[in-house]
Amino acid sequence: MSQVLHTPPPAPVLPAAEDDLPALAARHGLTVSGARPTLPGYVRELWARRHFILAFSRAKLTAQYSQAKL
Repeated sequence: MSQVLHTPPPAPVLPAAEDDLPALAARHGLTVSGARPTLPGYVRELWARRHFILAFSRAKLTAQYSQAKL
């Protein structure tokens, strides 16, 4: 006769207390989702991504007009 050994499920991991959440977020470098950067920070991010922005817009236009007859 075969015996089946059942292991109990792992204990659920409880979330940290509310007091610890800001410290946990700060420790992992998390920021508020949807928070807007400052204007200089936004301009820096745009400038850093300028190559992607140009390549994406060119690819989109090429795909859009690739079937054009004229």
